Amino acid sequence: MPVIFTSLLFICLTLSGMAQTLSSKTFLIRAGKLYDSEQQRFFVNQDILIQNGLVQAVGPKLRMPKGATVVDLRQHTVTPGLIDAHTHLLINQKQTKTGLEDASKIPAEERLRQGLRFARSNLEAGLTTVRDLGNSGQYLDSQLQKKLATNPSLGPEMVVSGPILSPPGGQFGKLFPADSFVIQQEYRVIRGPADARAAVLEHLQHGVNVIKVCMNTDNRVLAPDEIRSIVTTAHENRIPVTAHATYDESARDAVLAGVDGIEHGYSLSDSTLTLMAQKGVYLVPTDVSRQKAGIMVAGIGMQGKEAEEYTTTALKSFHDRLNRAVQKGVPIVAGSDYYFDINGIGRGEGAVDVILSYYEAGLPASDVLRFATYNAAKALGISQRVGILKPGMQANLAAFRGDLETAFPQSLPQVEWVMRNGHVVYHSLKK
Repeated sequence: MPVIFTSLLFICLTLSGMAQTLSSKTFLIRAGKLYDSEQQRFFVNQDILIQNGLVQAVGPKLRMPKGATVVDLRQHTVTPGLIDAHTHLLINQKQTKTGLEDASKIPAEERLRQGLRFARSNLEAGLTTVRDLGNSGQYLDSQLQKKLATNPSLGPEMVVSGPILSPPGGQFGKLFPADSFVIQQEYRVIRGPADARAAVLEHLQHGVNVIKVCMNTDNRVLAPDEIRSIVTTAHENRIPVTAHATYDESARDAVLAGVDGIEHGYSLSDSTLTLMAQKGVYLVPTDVSRQKAGIMVAGIGMQGKEAEEYTTTALKSFHDRLNRAVQKGVPIVAGSDYYFDINGIGRGEGAVDVILSYYEAGLPASDVLRFATYNAAKALGISQRVGILKPGMQANLAAFRGDLETAFPQSLPQVEWVMRNGHVVYHSLKK
């Protein structure tokens, strides 16, 4: 065990014991309502048979095998384990001008301890898989990924990117000089197409699962030949590339260069969305619900009419972009980008909130759950084993009290049972 994790041993052993007491090789789950992400439909009174960590059968009135543990979820909606495709578990940023810099200066061991707590919080919110996209120091995400793989009760399965590939200035051209501590620690600055190729190969040596690029800072962009070099090198090695792109022009450059996904995409034109749909490039809209937007706006000092107008304008723009993307056939993947240290919003709660934001944009529950299950699994390249509840798939499930189909906002926060890899890793069911 690496030295950096020795202080975490007690936490790990405690959670390991919890998993052992709540796990069994065979489960028969009685679901009042079941979400089928493949068919994008809800079904009532369905059973799910779990054996040795895999889904064996799904359907009404399944026969109970001898020795099976029966889980009564007839008052719940059961879904595949949720997936957050845009997390930052290794950073905990306050809403201050120096928030990122302060969070980056926390020692690596403490950042890993925080990451374990945030991972557990995500798991308790129903998230069984996350994709971590940088702001994780120099490959601290790879270390956390390995730790989470040792015990399903510690947190979700983790897909990692390593340091973000960026233009000079990191991600914040106007906030930090190009040689600042934050940029050196949190980013891999690209200087030309040859350096871009070298950066991807460096990341591959550290075992990353995806390459994350920052297409634009406040005032700089990756050059077209740089992003093409990144994509070509990654794809040659069967690694996907996703691009932070907040402006339409930078998003379009990324799509034309062959990236697999666009993160954020706050101001995408219809022509860029059409191009994304044609090329099968997914969009990760890192939006926020009205309630959480109000809390976050208050955190930066806005109040009263100013806060209300700002929130309303921002949400209207988010909803418009999302609905246009859906209408044009762009694959939508759920991703929260929630990395804030805000009183009243836990990490798991902040992560799942993004799914509620899609619902508030006017989309039905069956659509938004697909973004966080089936679509996300495809984007992460793991759809052969997660994201769907059907025979042969990993037993990753979440159960929400109530009816997600008809009372989505009320039911989504009420996670009462979570299974990962056939282990019950969280439950608050009343006997």
